[in-house]
Amino acid sequence: MVTVRSVYPSFSANDIDAARTFYADTLGLRVTPLPEGGGLVLHLDGGTSVFVYPKDNHQPATFTVLHLAVDDVDQVVDELTAKGVTFERYEGFDQDEKGIARGFMEGGDGAWFTDPAGNVVGLTDGEGMQKLLG
Repeated sequence: MVTVRSVYPSFSANDIDAARTFYADTLGLRVTPLPEGGGLVLHLDGGTSVFVYPKDNHQPATFTVLHLAVDDVDQVVDELTAKGVTFERYEGFDQDEKGIARGFMEGGDGAWFTDPAGNVVGLTDGEGMQKLLG
């Protein structure tokens, strides 16, 4: 049996400085740079941390690497759009003019954008997924 002490999600970026600027300044997250270009730690509300590691030959994932649970997707989409963030549109999703999918993720709304490395980040304000994930 594997004994797990803790779990932390991680993903790569090809430009750690651009990632730090985006996650700290654009999204407003608390970010800790690791020594000697070793990556970043993103500190999310609720105690979750995410490790972003440098990878020169980084290829962005074709899926969402991080979902951020927010109080109001509409408000966050408006704020990020004003900061120059472009929201993704996906075939098969009924998204409105802002790029928001209504009734997504267990009853909430959802929207997606990419970070400077092309990683897909999602927003959701549904309570259903938060309950499922604890």
